[in-house]
Amino acid sequence: MPPEELQSRLLDLQDVGYREFHLKTCPQAKHVIGVRVPEQRKLAREIIKGDFWQFLDTVQPYYYEELLITGIVITTAPMGLTERLDYTAWFVPQISNWAVCDTFCASFKPKPQDLSTLWDFILQYRSSIHEYELRFMFVMILDHFILSEYLLQIFALLDEVKSDKYYVEMAKAWLIAEIFTKFRDAALDYLQRDQLSVFAHNKAIQKARESRRISETDKQLLLSMKL
Repeated sequence: MPPEELQSRLLDLQDVGYREFHLKTCPQAKHVIGVRVPEQRKLAREIIKGDFWQFLDTVQPYYYEELLITGIVITTAPMGLTERLDYTAWFVPQISNWAVCDTFCASFKPKPQDLSTLWDFILQYRSSIHEYELRFMFVMILDHFILSEYLLQIFALLDEVKSDKYYVEMAKAWLIAEIFTKFRDAALDYLQRDQLSVFAHNKAIQKARESRRISETDKQLLLSMKL
């Protein structure tokens, strides 16, 4: 499917009501047609069944949905890790909202043997000044690296990366809350000595306390640790 056909197909699938709903949940999104995610995934699968290389080499996403579908193709099409990361490096600077960022990150399905290379790749964004490049890094960690062997590096990165951007701080908080559900003691120890902003520290506690996977006793303990 060539990019111009994709655009035409998306316009045919427009749901104005869904567009208005989505803009309320993701006000940063631009040029939104209003196509539900399952329909976008179907279109991505069609592209992958055809000449997806040609698609990726010629697409210039304008609509929100075009960008999201391009991201799904990059993360799920059958290709080697080197090629996937090359396209990812091209894609990440185009992310301008949390929905594209988080869907893109979640669509990755890295093999265990690829994690080390993927980790090194995402670390290139640690010194970025761009909100969604930093969010990409932290959401990728959230989705794929909450593993015992990465914990110390994750905690060091959380302290190192300073940002006043809302969607970066929220990603940090969400990441810590998820770590708590899997590595309680390590997360508690980190929260007792972290160098996070007050906002991120307290949001991490809030998000953890909202989880059904955390005991009431731990929720009360976390509450006592708010700043």
